[in-house]
Amino acid sequence: MKANKVIVSFNNGSVPPQYAYRYQIIFSEQEGDAEMKLFKGYDTDEKMILSESKKFNIEIFQKLLSLLEKKENSEKPSNMTGGSQKSIDINAKKIMIEADDEAGISLFNRFLYLYSPDFLNLINKNINP
Repeated sequence: MKANKVIVSFNNGSVPPQYAYRYQIIFSEQEGDAEMKLFKGYDTDEKMILSESKKFNIEIFQKLLSLLEKKENSEKPSNMTGGSQKSIDINAKKIMIEADDEAGISLFNRFLYLYSPDFLNLINKNINP
């Protein structure tokens, strides 16, 4: 059985440079580790302000994978444009999470919670010290 790799990514969209940030969490099923990186700024001015890794619950990860596979098979085009970008890559296949996709947003948030139940506070305390 192939070990899965999932990358959960967020980019807060088009905002002034001092407010721009993005993060990604890479979950490796084989290692049971997740690595999170937080960046602030845009392209040439972008700086990594946090990098950490931790173990995660493989059983919950596998349940989320089964939900993600169902999501892959039910993708539909969205009419919404702009705003923050959320995506989940599974084994190099990217799934964009649109702002009107409640099931996708819920799944995205469950991966964040798998990494840390206090994920949003972790991000906020690092981008707004």
